[in-house]
Amino acid sequence: MNHDDYLDEPAPSCLHSHDAEYALIGCMIHQPDLIDDTGSRLEVSDFHHPACGELYEVLRAMRAKGLEIDVVTLSDVRARLADGQSTLAVAAQLVQSTPSAANFAAYARIVKQRSVARKVIAAAHVMSQALEDGAPLEQVLAQGQQAWVALEAEGLDVSRRYRLVRDILPEAIDGIDKRFNREVALGFDTGLRDLDGFIPGICPGHMVVIAGEPGSGKTTLGLNIAERVALHSKATALVFSIEMTDVELVNRSLASVGGVQLQHISEGHSMTDGDWPGLATAVSRLDGAPLVICDDASLTLRDIRQIARTVKREHGLGLIAVDYVGLIKGEGRATPRHEQVAEISKGIKRLAKELGVPILVLAQLNRGPKQRANKRPTKSDLRESGQLEADADVVVLVHRDGESEAGQAGVTELIVDKNRHGKTGFCRVQHQGAYHRFVDLIGYMPSDEEVEMGRPFAGRQYGKGRAAA
Repeated sequence: MNHDDYLDEPAPSCLHSHDAEYALIGCMIHQPDLIDDTGSRLEVSDFHHPACGELYEVLRAMRAKGLEIDVVTLSDVRARLADGQSTLAVAAQLVQSTPSAANFAAYARIVKQRSVARKVIAAAHVMSQALEDGAPLEQVLAQGQQAWVALEAEGLDVSRRYRLVRDILPEAIDGIDKRFNREVALGFDTGLRDLDGFIPGICPGHMVVIAGEPGSGKTTLGLNIAERVALHSKATALVFSIEMTDVELVNRSLASVGGVQLQHISEGHSMTDGDWPGLATAVSRLDGAPLVICDDASLTLRDIRQIARTVKREHGLGLIAVDYVGLIKGEGRATPRHEQVAEISKGIKRLAKELGVPILVLAQLNRGPKQRANKRPTKSDLRESGQLEADADVVVLVHRDGESEAGQAGVTELIVDKNRHGKTGFCRVQHQGAYHRFVDLIGYMPSDEEVEMGRPFAGRQYGKGRAAA
């Protein structure tokens, strides 16, 4: 091929632009600093024209070694290209045809977008061939979804992945002004006054771990918060329940919202005349609530991501709750369970930021608290993986001492043991087990041990609570 042909664009195509590739290489020879800008967004494989890809590879290698770059030094490193053409002649022609590097970003964007388009077609061919070869539909769809997510991220304009502080300040000040005037809230509240004192808002992008021993009420707390988001904030709350069925969860919501004992709802025949009005009220409120439940017991993180993206696209999305992380299936090769949970935890944190919603992650504790005199858990007691503790923005531990009089009356400690954006500490709430809900505690009389430890307290009426309005 004569070097003059390098500037001849073949038949127009939406899958490549040799003109953009020529101009991009010319810009980098003109202004070598631009090679650094392409390093995070372009690979050699993104170039459709073989010679452009080869020149880009040589330019990156020279830049990495700190070599001076122009048409002569480029030719000195590689005299001829793979097709036999003179590197000096080709490079000189490209530089001559690119008078300015002003439109470098536009050229790079065109090259990247056309590259992603080609990869989309290639991925579709792979999926099509897999289906023709008899691969299970579920497997092919899962692989396809993973490919689409990766390609979507790859096609983003890199310049949009960071911003100068001067570009962020107007948005930050506008948010402060709106919150000051109470036009918007920082995040979702929990409906529990004292807990909200520690967590002024469950914010988009945050990962909140709610952990406790079996039967402590972690599922109740997670579902209560999801109900709160759906009923009071009118935002879609998506609940993944791997342990219980969707009907069981709805029964719990009916009990919580309607103030009807769950046992009466479950049995049916024990419903009293006083229960029916509460049940009717709960049905009316929940019927119009944007509360979405998925009870698939075989969920993987990939499934959670796919369903969450679908719900956000079709219904909007305010919050996700996952009950519970220890039951999410691992993917890929067989690895120790703690490594699987670590990967799941990191994936959930990424998903929260990707979707711009908070994610409540319910988790179990190990047996560490039982070995302590006060039986109070800490965040280091999270079961199976310390990665949960590392990834979480907030860790709330649900603790109720079943051997104490207060614990038997439902008094429960919510221990905020990690809080990236606020203070740590604990508060007490009332667990109304019959209705499967937590409410504010009206008063509590501490034990002598707690008085000696200097813990704050008020009132003498433990065992009584007030439901959130």
